[in-house]
Amino acid sequence: MTPSDSPLRVVVMGVSGSGKSTLGRALGAALRAPFLDGDDYHIPQARECMRAGHGLTDADRAPWLARLRAELDAQGRVVLACSALKRTYRDALRAPGTRFLYLDVPEPLLATRLRQRPGHYAGADLLPSQLATLETPQQGEHDILTLPVTATTTPAGLLAQALTALKVT
Repeated sequence: MTPSDSPLRVVVMGVSGSGKSTLGRALGAALRAPFLDGDDYHIPQARECMRAGHGLTDADRAPWLARLRAELDAQGRVVLACSALKRTYRDALRAPGTRFLYLDVPEPLLATRLRQRPGHYAGADLLPSQLATLETPQQGEHDILTLPVTATTTPAGLLAQALTALKVT
């Protein structure tokens, strides 16, 4: 089995604006694994709700998480960008071989990033509900690696951190 054939499921998680999609795309390319963006699996009604600045409920998220879990189950090697804000959401995504990379970004930096990405349905108005919903990785969640992100962290630097944390080259 070659390294690109070995099972590996990576979920890049964090609140809106943390850089999940940017890191996920780069990580997928580096690992020669398909990249899936969780945003692409939201139904239009959910996107409209978030565009209006309203967070989704657990009931809103349940079918979305089920779709994402089905994608993880269908792939032996994949990188998924998904907020995975609560432990119950992460539990729903925990397919065998899944590792999580939590992007830990200070709130002021998140707000700045969200203001600088006009047109995305998850704008700055959504940040308070994202932060209120976020359950940072908890004791016992040994499959989560935390990557600190600062204003000076570059995408290339974050990718290097991720590859080192995952112990892949």
